[in-house]
Amino acid sequence: SLLLLIAVALAALMDGLDGSIVNIALPMIAAEFGTDTGSVSWTVIVYLLMVAGTILIFGNIASRGQVKKILITGFTIFTAASLVCGFSVSLPMLIIARLVQGLGAAMIIACAPIICVKFMPPQILGLSFGVLTAATSVGFAVGPAVGGFLTHYLSWHWIFFINIPIGIFAVLYCLLVIPKETAKEDVPFDWIGAVLLFAVMASGVYVLERLPHLGWMNPQIIGFTLLFAAVLLAFCIIEIKSPHPLVNIRVFTRFRVNAVIISFFIIQIVYCGLLYLLPFYLTNTVRADSLTSGFYLLIPPLVTAILSVPISRWSDRTGRRSFMTASCVCLVLISIVFALIRPEWGVLPLLLSLLLMGLSIGFVSGPGSGRIVEVMPDGEQELGSTLMMTCVY
Repeated sequence: SLLLLIAVALAALMDGLDGSIVNIALPMIAAEFGTDTGSVSWTVIVYLLMVAGTILIFGNIASRGQVKKILITGFTIFTAASLVCGFSVSLPMLIIARLVQGLGAAMIIACAPIICVKFMPPQILGLSFGVLTAATSVGFAVGPAVGGFLTHYLSWHWIFFINIPIGIFAVLYCLLVIPKETAKEDVPFDWIGAVLLFAVMASGVYVLERLPHLGWMNPQIIGFTLLFAAVLLAFCIIEIKSPHPLVNIRVFTRFRVNAVIISFFIIQIVYCGLLYLLPFYLTNTVRADSLTSGFYLLIPPLVTAILSVPISRWSDRTGRRSFMTASCVCLVLISIVFALIRPEWGVLPLLLSLLLMGLSIGFVSGPGSGRIVEVMPDGEQELGSTLMMTCVY
């Protein structure tokens, strides 16, 4: 179990590191290629689009007895694409390489929680998810610092080159420690469902990403919103009729499944909303410089990294429901503080809110993930783990 937990942690660390290390280099990339911030932001957008659009697809393939194959393939693609990103000589080349990198990341992200469900004893399920969250938080926390160091002393290319030794080690390690599986019976793969699901996720993410910039009346937004609605309806109809659906959407007829997943999803939305607004608050209201803001922003992921494992072990012994409630209480308190806080109050309310932010995800990471798996019908636990990661992303 320990060796498998290390594999899960390695996958999560690589994902968290890459998720935060790129943003700090965007100004340097834009300057080198002579482009604007809107254009260079596509290096982030296409990565997220690919992850969001394919994570459930690769989760389905991995759950057919292909976890080891998909995980190693994912690390290989991610590492090779990182090499191409580092050697990119134009923005289009970098964007295409990031698209491929997102494909590899989706494979890695889909497999990590399935390893927890498939190979870990049920009594340490929460602990397994806690390790996953802790490793992601460590990567997310150190990413900006590592990225800043590499871009300052070397160049932005090295934020991608750093993935190569990690990726090579991950491939060799997973070859040794991930158990071999017997592939499940030759069930036809739902290719139509996969294409429709990718269209649903990609069009939905695109609308949410571009809506603040373009507005509801923009033809792009109207077109992609209609596309999203149409393919979502088509996906639901086909999945209900299919004898071997990509996603068994009948699980959503169960109240407990919907209640837990919606609760988990809302927690992720509120937390990420706070995390998105926090840099603007630190810059415009607190008047903190970039270095000070960076130290403030380190607090939530570090708290999560420190506390998620012990909290998850605690939830394995006592049950998970109360921890999700505690996470919601923390987020409510944080929102109240940020709604009322004034600069003249000093840094104490800010520090308390940042600590509570880290605690809120520590409360929900392992316990909430384990709770989703618990309430899924028999035979659908691996789908539950993939849905959990979809909610996060």
